[in-house]
Amino acid sequence: MDIIFYRKINNAQLWDKIQKLRELIKSSKTFKKRVCWKCGKELNIYDFLSDNVEYTPKAIFKLWQNPLLEFHCCECFKLLKSHELRAIENISKTRKCLYCGKEINLYTYNKRNNYLKIYELKEIWQDPKAEIFCDSLCRKRYNREASRGVLNLKFKNK
Repeated sequence: MDIIFYRKINNAQLWDKIQKLRELIKSSKTFKKRVCWKCGKELNIYDFLSDNVEYTPKAIFKLWQNPLLEFHCCECFKLLKSHELRAIENISKTRKCLYCGKEINLYTYNKRNNYLKIYELKEIWQDPKAEIFCDSLCRKRYNREASRGVLNLKFKNK
């Protein structure tokens, strides 16, 4: 999971793409504001870019400006894909937090990690070795203890 998280959050290439996209927006005479087609929530082109890192800034800009396309916010888009979430849930309804052991259901995990695409969520949820945390506090505590070597002692004593 960390690989996907850092690919989207701490990627130098993404920052370069954001800069190029800013330049395209500045050079445009009319930049289209977008709202979610279903719920009306205001959408951000930079979020759209970070969710679709495989596209070039120019392609993202063209898609965004296309009058024939409608966009959904992440939550509404995932509702459209709810049958895929149910298929994942049928395989495994809950997982345990790696740090505190608390059970987490798929929908709660999905909401807390809304930057994940459905196929990424499925890959993580079905991987028994994936680091699943109930919240960011457990993730931080786990990472802090792991960096100090405390986790090895903690898990050996259980």
